[in-house]
Amino acid sequence: MDSSFTFKKSFLFAFLLLCQFQVVLAGKDHIEASRLRNSGEILPLEVMLENVRQSYPGKILEVELKKEHDRLIYEVEILSEDGVVTEVYIDARTGKLLFAKEEN
Repeated sequence: MDSSFTFKKSFLFAFLLLCQFQVVLAGKDHIEASRLRNSGEILPLEVMLENVRQSYPGKILEVELKKEHDRLIYEVEILSEDGVVTEVYIDARTGKLLFAKEEN
């Protein structure tokens, strides 16, 4: 068996395995994210994902909660059915869509 076939097969297996994950933790510090949600400072991740899926259907690859310029933002990475990866940025306090961009 040639090595390029083995590599392609391994890559395909890894890709399919990764596609099974729906959501990654809302940030590196899940305790802080939980505290912010429980205190009402940010909307629950479930609410955000429901809103995002209405405008950007597909597989959720990753979700991060970031603080940028004193603003809490959910960054959601989505793989569409046609294979395009889009990053969607949402204000974590209000749920307002800030912007979206396709990855290259």
